[in-house]
Amino acid sequence: MPSQVVDVAWHEFILFTRDYQQFCHEALGRFLHHIPAEAMKTPTDAGSGIKLAWRLACTKNGMDPKNPKQLPLLFAIDSKLGIQDGFHYRKNCKLGNAAQVAAGGAHIYCATHIGCAGGCGGGASGSGDSGAADGCGGGCGGGCGGD
Repeated sequence: MPSQVVDVAWHEFILFTRDYQQFCHEALGRFLHHIPAEAMKTPTDAGSGIKLAWRLACTKNGMDPKNPKQLPLLFAIDSKLGIQDGFHYRKNCKLGNAAQVAAGGAHIYCATHIGCAGGCGGGASGSGDSGAADGCGGGCGGGCGGD
């Protein structure tokens, strides 16, 4: 989950199983099982989930996942709400690493590493529940994802 605040809300929601089941069927057409990042077979699975969330969020908002004009809300909401321990993304951060820790301990992730098509491989720099980028370091080029 690329948002700490949405992840916390989702975890609370799944405790109300009947309501959650009804929501899934009405909103998604099927039941969506919860798979904690720790239960995934490899860190790459978590990174793949973040990339899929990026593509779906961009597409839903009518944006090109490789060159969005802005961050999709799911990737921007923690910053917009000022969630101190949230996952904060920059559209084009020009960082040497995929993730950095800012003052106060907030994680800052570079969206250019998520939206890249090809060119990046390897595992996630964290879990799918922790909003990790795909572990590319500074390896993505070509300007995908931003300015």
